Amino acid sequence: MHQPHPTGLSKVARPIRRTMAAGFAATLLMASIIPGAYAAAAEPENLESISVDDTANVLNEDKLRDAIERLDFNEPTKVAVYSRNGEYSDDINTNTLDFARSSHREWISDKPDDYGDYWADGYFIITLSVEGQGDGQIGTYFGEDRKVSEGQMGAIHEAGYEDFNAGRWSDGVIAVAERGSKIMNRPWYQHPALGWTVGLGGLGALGTVGITAAVRAHNRTRFSQALAEGTEHLTRVTLDLDTTELAARTLPADAAHATVLASRFSDFSADYRTVFSERQELEAATKKLRSRSVGVLRAKDFLSTAQTLDLTDDAIIDAASLYTRDANWEAAWRRQIAPLLEDLNALPELTENFVTDQASSEEVRASAAALNSFAAQARTQLQRLGDELSGESIAVDDALDALSDLRVQLTEKLDALANAQILTYATSPEEEEEMRTELNRSRHDATNQSPRAVGTILDVSYPAAMYWSVGSYNTGYSQAVSSVDSSRSSGGASGVSQGYSGGGSFSGAGGSSHF
Repeated sequence: MHQPHPTGLSKVARPIRRTMAAGFAATLLMASIIPGAYAAAAEPENLESISVDDTANVLNEDKLRDAIERLDFNEPTKVAVYSRNGEYSDDINTNTLDFARSSHREWISDKPDDYGDYWADGYFIITLSVEGQGDGQIGTYFGEDRKVSEGQMGAIHEAGYEDFNAGRWSDGVIAVAERGSKIMNRPWYQHPALGWTVGLGGLGALGTVGITAAVRAHNRTRFSQALAEGTEHLTRVTLDLDTTELAARTLPADAAHATVLASRFSDFSADYRTVFSERQELEAATKKLRSRSVGVLRAKDFLSTAQTLDLTDDAIIDAASLYTRDANWEAAWRRQIAPLLEDLNALPELTENFVTDQASSEEVRASAAALNSFAAQARTQLQRLGDELSGESIAVDDALDALSDLRVQLTEKLDALANAQILTYATSPEEEEEMRTELNRSRHDATNQSPRAVGTILDVSYPAAMYWSVGSYNTGYSQAVSSVDSSRSSGGASGVSQGYSGGGSFSGAGGSSHF
């Protein structure tokens, strides 16, 4: 019998071992060079604008602009710097909001669905409050598409502490801007956790070109996906265009919901022409544009607009069916009640633990029980509305108003549950505010909500935040608990103060800390 050599490797084992070793080395190499490669791949034009309001007269504006213009941001970003003279007791979050409202309305979102409650997309606002030589506060504020975690915000602030404590105000602001540029919308391959292989940094140059190509290839993939999905929506809109126009003309002029949709149709027609032209330009885009983040952003905007058009024409067509009682009106009504039915079906999973869990507070159990009671009543009312529409004993507007009222009632009861859960879980006013902020973001940020397969009349006619879905609630509460747990595990080391005293319903991302 053949005996293998006691210290050798088989012909199969040797290449496998070589392959595994090569793979491991490649992994180490990739991890060490990606951060450097990303820096080489970044596009400097991601800085869209800089504004400086040095009301404290402590900044060198030319130095600020020169330094910030050299920074590479991960996504197109507008930087605004505001300095002020202040005192230790100042709430600079609110001070910044007041300054924006009086002097820079463009810093605040003008999206209809936002109601002026958030910072404008794309913005990174830095507030320096000077209280004395080496003393003061630093605040950073973010558009909803640029927001960071509390821990990340603390890291951004800490980047400037040394300079601020030494009275080097301009250098401190530059350090804050630089750290923010690296953290906001940071891709996975730029995460500092990859830095453990820094010992192999000398090999980085070897793979820079390859990784740069990979980053750009990733952008081209994102561009193509957004363009393809947007084109699918636009194709459906185009196929339904004649039907949509006919439906819009048949909407009764004296019906409340029909009037709102007729107004939406005016915007629909203009947006359709614009987005159709945008698709042609994107399809003809050069490889360079497709490889850059600014091109990806354009493609994503195209997708968002095309998707909105697709949902809007669904609502217009269904509204016409309901008002004219054509052969499709019953199917159209089923589509209107589908979002509420989806929420009612999801309620048992949300409430079952709270009703029976003795660890839950009395307020939580009561709120959960109220939701269960509402679910039964709502199903009965939905059945009644359908019967009355079938018998033509209720007007379409009245039926839609009743449906809207049910969805508002659900929202109010979810509000009550959220308040009870926050008071139970949070151990301080700061934690309560942190949880409310996360829940509000989930409720108001349409990007956190899965898009409906079909647009309903109510969802198209009213702001997204008017109705709180059970799915969005679950997401928001989970994020709120995770945020608080993260702060607890870090011992609150970030020292970041969030929220806006006297700011009304304003809940834009951001916060401040003392140095």
